[in-house]
Amino acid sequence: MLGSCAGCCGRARISRRVVAALVGVFVALLLVLPAHAELGPQADVVRSIRTENARLAAQIADTTTALDSARSDLVRLRNSSKELDQRLQRIERHAQMPALGQVFAQTVIEQLSGLPGAEGFEAGRDQREDQLEAASDANLRTEHALEALGDIETAVVLRFGTAEPPLADDLWPRFEAAARPLLAEQQVLLTSLDELQGQLLKALQASDAAALELARRTQAARAELTRLSFWVPARPSMQTIGELATSWVWMTSATNWRAAAGAVAEELAWRPFWPALAMLLAGALFLARKRLQAQLVVLAPGATNFGRYWIGYTLTALVITIALALPGPLLLATAAKLLAAAPDAQPFALALAAALAVTAKLLLALSAFAWLLDRRGVAGGHFGWDESLLGFTGHALQRFSMVFVPLMLVVALNGLDHAPYANRESLGRTSFTVAMIVFAVFLYRMLRRQSPLIQRLYARAPRSWAVRLYALWCSAAVALPLAIAALSAAGYFVAAGYFFAHTLMSLFLVLGAVALYGVIALWVQVERQRLRRHQALEAMRLAREEAAEAGEAASEVAEPPPTRLDIAAISEQTRSLLNLFITLLLLGGIWWVWKGGLPALSVIFDYTLWTYHATVDGQSTTLPLTVGNLFLAVVVGVVTAVAVRNVGALLDIVLLQRFDIQADATYAIKVITRYVLAAVGIISACSILGIAWGDVHWLIAAMGVGLGFGLQEIVANFVSGLIVLAERPIRIGDIVTVGDVTGTVARIRARATAVLDFDGKEIIIPNKAFITGSVVNWTLSNQTTRLLLKVGVAYGSDIALVQRVLLEAVQGNTDVLQDPSPSVYFMGFGDSSLDFELRAFVGSFDKRLRVTHEINFAIDAVLSEHGIEIPFPQRDLHVRSAPALMAMQDRVQRQGDASWPAGLAPVPPSAPLP
Repeated sequence: MLGSCAGCCGRARISRRVVAALVGVFVALLLVLPAHAELGPQADVVRSIRTENARLAAQIADTTTALDSARSDLVRLRNSSKELDQRLQRIERHAQMPALGQVFAQTVIEQLSGLPGAEGFEAGRDQREDQLEAASDANLRTEHALEALGDIETAVVLRFGTAEPPLADDLWPRFEAAARPLLAEQQVLLTSLDELQGQLLKALQASDAAALELARRTQAARAELTRLSFWVPARPSMQTIGELATSWVWMTSATNWRAAAGAVAEELAWRPFWPALAMLLAGALFLARKRLQAQLVVLAPGATNFGRYWIGYTLTALVITIALALPGPLLLATAAKLLAAAPDAQPFALALAAALAVTAKLLLALSAFAWLLDRRGVAGGHFGWDESLLGFTGHALQRFSMVFVPLMLVVALNGLDHAPYANRESLGRTSFTVAMIVFAVFLYRMLRRQSPLIQRLYARAPRSWAVRLYALWCSAAVALPLAIAALSAAGYFVAAGYFFAHTLMSLFLVLGAVALYGVIALWVQVERQRLRRHQALEAMRLAREEAAEAGEAASEVAEPPPTRLDIAAISEQTRSLLNLFITLLLLGGIWWVWKGGLPALSVIFDYTLWTYHATVDGQSTTLPLTVGNLFLAVVVGVVTAVAVRNVGALLDIVLLQRFDIQADATYAIKVITRYVLAAVGIISACSILGIAWGDVHWLIAAMGVGLGFGLQEIVANFVSGLIVLAERPIRIGDIVTVGDVTGTVARIRARATAVLDFDGKEIIIPNKAFITGSVVNWTLSNQTTRLLLKVGVAYGSDIALVQRVLLEAVQGNTDVLQDPSPSVYFMGFGDSSLDFELRAFVGSFDKRLRVTHEINFAIDAVLSEHGIEIPFPQRDLHVRSAPALMAMQDRVQRQGDASWPAGLAPVPPSAPLP
């Protein structure tokens, strides 16, 4: 009982203690919550400062890591530069030896293959630029933050005053006590971060400079190694012949091919989308070949309504041509991509990838050109090329490709990167030599005198420069691949491959330029034909309206017939402009193709032909004239010749047609521009060749004296030609009379002017005759010319009637001008007629003869109608007789009677006729 009461009392005391504790906690919360509400904003501000400090500490750690990486990168770049210099010095030291073997050539090729590419340098440079930009921006932000913390007191006040929500003033002491050490710590962190960022910027800048220096040295090393690989031969030997079998085994090894096929299968299984898409596209294009060929025929200008034809059809036909040539090259390129991307690819697989990539490009170019020359292709259907020539060229190109492409695959497989060096110098070189011989045979069959191409050239332009220099350029074309083959056989395999590849690219550029010329010429012809048809339709519409107004049948006005496009029919002006544009574009393309090999070709271009003296910076020095200078001078001469020949068309289309300039002034501007361009080109070429004015002034002076005495007429004619162009007393198209020559001015040249007379003969008149002689220009300032016709009528005719009918006959001609008005004058009394003169004016010289004929015809008709006679010339003959004359007559008569047979005596003059 007592125990239970004690237990109850204990539980009661525990309950009271719990309640008392809960009440105490509640009271404490009631006292603490208002104070915590007041300190909440202060705690948030302090917490943000601590967060900023933690972020700065993390940023310091990241900057330290980036700085270590930049310094490591700098050390790596400098070591790479030193190693590159050492390797290059070692190779150059061995290159000084008088004889070099295959080991040296192999070492040069390996070092050249191991050089980093320009793409890697560009990617690294872009990455460093991004890092520099980010580090610079971060450093600027750090400097701004450090500048804001320059005075801790001010920073604490700013933090307190800008807190959100605003802090009560009574919280300032506790906020200052908490924020001051945190901001001081932040100042230290910012100072350390600023120093690290400055070091990082310097390290990145140093790395960038080291990378640029390494890129420069790599480029120089590449140029030097390329030059050495070009011109250091690996001469063939018995070892080279013995390695042919080993190379053949490597190339035809079933193990290597199975490994390559396995790499392709693995890569295809890993990344199937794009390869499968490429194979599907190639299959679809192959299956749609017949449909694409039919579409080529439909898109031809001859099969399309002219009114709906536009140049987009030709561009579409070119795209279809590429599509027809694409299936095979696309499959080869896909296989090459898969092999190159395989992670565990063997050297054979990598060599096969490079060979397939090169072969795909070659096959695409040859196939596209073959489809372009197809009888249903763009060349015949759109450009209007001869179908027989297209057939001959297309078949020859297909037969050539069937032999040449496999040979080049063997060459690429054994001669490019990843192939053993023994393969390069044995099977690669041999197959390349055979391929060049095949190429030479193909060129000979295409360019020989009996081929249809050359026969057509002789038939169409027998007097052209291409025909005159046929033997030269044909021999050069055939000799070029043979020279490359000889270069390869002599051991210069790298140089031979470079020359062949870039020559082939230049050849395809020429073919592309020809196709571009055809497209532009066709576009010009389409636009001109469309404009002419529009004008003809407009004229037809106006004629029908006039016919309708006159009450005539509108069907009598026929529509203009459709015209056929003919590229050969474009104007000479447009052709000249196209020639200039295509030539400049082609020269630029060829320069772009060959510019990469200029360092390697420096051995040829830097070869000194002769030396000359020149003044440089006021000092006399001796300079070499190299093959490169001579080649550049030739290029300048060719460009000058093309520009001089075609600048007239360029000025006409681009400039002169936009202004109201007379035809003679336009001709003078073009001629003077040609002279200026020729002078600039000659001076530039002479400057390149080292021929300065100081070197030839004595020659010019001597020539001046010689010209003054021996060639003064030529000089006088040249100066007179310049005066004619400047003063323009005669112009192209003017009708002039010089001495007994009357005709139309056809051309004004430097020495003489060509005048086309009315018989169609060209008469060459020296320019001096137009300046120092008397010249009649019938059309210089006014085309109006006067006709002077003389008419005689018989004595006794009515003079007033004659004057009236003659005036009516003249005024009845529609080509006779009424202002000035025609007139008829009675000029006097002739021997047998009354003489009249008719004076009438016509608007142009070419109407003189026709109008004279028409007026004479009308005068004869009107005089006959009025019974007015045009008399014959009359003469009175008076014969006086003398006794001596009569005696002589009797004596002659007696002698004549005695000499005639009996019965045949002549009748006396006084005897009457029977």
